Amino acid sequence: MKKISYLIIVAAAVLCALSACEFKEDNLFDVEPATRQDRWMADYRRVFNNNEYGWALYVSTPTYGRHPSVGVFAVRFEPTMCTFYPSASTRSIPYAAGLDSVQSSYSFKMDNGVVLSFDTYNAFFHYYSDQSQYFAQDLQGDFEFCLDRYSENEDTIFGHGKTKGLPFFMVKMKQPAPDYQTESDHVTDYAAYDCVMICAGDTLPCRFLSGYRNVAVYFADEEDGLVKEHLYSYGNLTNGIYLMENFVYKGVTVVEMQLDFTSGEFTDIHGKAKIGPKPFSDYLCVMEDYDNWFFGYSGLGTWTQGEYEKLRTAMDESGTNYSSKSWVYQCFYPHANGTLDLVFNMWYGADEVTFPLDIKKVDNTHIALRWTGKERSGRSFSFYDMGLKYAVDAIAKQDDWTTYEISSREGNPMNPVGFELTDVSNPDNSIYFEKNFRYYHGSIWE
Repeated sequence: MKKISYLIIVAAAVLCALSACEFKEDNLFDVEPATRQDRWMADYRRVFNNNEYGWALYVSTPTYGRHPSVGVFAVRFEPTMCTFYPSASTRSIPYAAGLDSVQSSYSFKMDNGVVLSFDTYNAFFHYYSDQSQYFAQDLQGDFEFCLDRYSENEDTIFGHGKTKGLPFFMVKMKQPAPDYQTESDHVTDYAAYDCVMICAGDTLPCRFLSGYRNVAVYFADEEDGLVKEHLYSYGNLTNGIYLMENFVYKGVTVVEMQLDFTSGEFTDIHGKAKIGPKPFSDYLCVMEDYDNWFFGYSGLGTWTQGEYEKLRTAMDESGTNYSSKSWVYQCFYPHANGTLDLVFNMWYGADEVTFPLDIKKVDNTHIALRWTGKERSGRSFSFYDMGLKYAVDAIAKQDDWTTYEISSREGNPMNPVGFELTDVSNPDNSIYFEKNFRYYHGSIWE
């Protein structure tokens, strides 16, 4: 009975409370709606203006037929005006590329939340939101942004475009806007076209499509097992990249990656993934879609130059009509199947000579070469015997493997400009060549 009486008393109390309530917005909240909106806007103004240098804006810019490209704009804000500075994104604008800076007005508005609006036309910024541009194809960017939230330390504001709904965020700059812009643009120098993504114990082919601010990673979807290209939009920070479209693979999510300017590697801030250089040996052994590209070479080492002098002497003394001066164009022709051709005088018809070589990967920075003993040309005699043997044997002998260390003479590990092959057993036997080399040097002595 006591329990029943208790329940009756509780129920009666609830009914009394409900009868006393009026289910109106003013009763559900302590503050009037207009006042709440004013407070929200004031709070964003406080966070927004609490900054000596301004904010770096990361916004989507139009790209035809691709994922959104992220533009980085370092902006200095005054009470009603803002100043944009030249960037990698603005250098392609014909009528504004030479401007040192562009000023325009901005404001905060209430439209189902706080909206940051860039109001007057800005030659740097609004170009990418102009629907009249020929490339827009309904992919134009936004110039009004709904502000969703800010980080706990108040140094990052997150939001989305009001029209397109694409991600948008702002980073509080700790340095003058032009310096931030320069440093963030510099990160592009390390955005390699050939690299690898290492995640969850797997090494995946990867490449930066830096012109689009997209990174492509190649892996198989679980549903069909086919390797596909997966694109992710990213923006340059001053010390790395921010993936606005997060990379997700086998339960690992990557959002922000820091750049090591020495090694060129991008590392997930949580240590779960890394984008690193493509192994140097893979440029010759694993060509993928670069199969059968040519690698021209020059810059021979001192010992190797001596062998070429023997070649010239032998050719001039061979009694043929061939002058030693005619043998100047030479290249590697990799096939990505364990073979590589050493080609002399490419595209010279009957005077083009090919020596097939076996190639094997020793490790990421070493390969080994061996001549198969074969020769292909349009002549009935052997160019090898006529004098080319000195050049062929200097690079690869028939009976023994010659191991070479591969190093990058120029560029950085993520973007090597030229490679040098150094004979491990004879450091003075070296060959310099450029990757993806289509047209040849005038001479092997350059």
